Order: sequence, then C-alpha cells, then structure tokens
Amino acid sequence: MPNMNDTAHPAPDPIWDLAWSWVMRQHERDTFTDSAEAQLKQWLAADPAHRLAYDRAGRLWLAAGLVPPVNDIDIRETPDPQD
Repeated sequence: MPNMNDTAHPAPDPIWDLAWSWVMRQHERDTFTDSAEAQLKQWLAADPAHRLAYDRAGRLWLAAGLVPPVNDIDIRETPDPQD
C-alpha cells in the first residue's frame, strides 16, 4: 500500500528547478543581461527536456500572475457558500 506522504514530497527534479529559476530570473529585468540570455539559450538547446520544463514553468508563472493575491479580494462581496 503506498504511503500517502509520498505525494506530499515529490522527488527533486533538477531540470524543473533550473527551468523555474530561469523563468524567475528572466522577469528580473535589471539583472537579466545579454549574457544571461545567451546562457538561457544554450541551456534550452542542450536538451529537449529543458525546453519542455521551461515552457511549463513559463505557463505556471503566467497563470500565477493572473490569480489575485488573497488580500486583493473583497470578502464582503464573496457569496457565503452556505446560502
């Protein structure tokens, strides 16, 4: 029988971690230099798995940006689920 905690702590994925780091770094316009862009392009070209992980990380970044922070939601206008 599988341990329920197995899904709570997935195995580390170094490609995903690096892809996520690149996406975050790319959005820091002040520090994302031409040199960094060249390094990113080289990393993306090195392995198709890199591009796949980078594309997934980019979509996650975009989706997260579309979700309003909880403090931006006026709870007075939120319907009560018990009504």
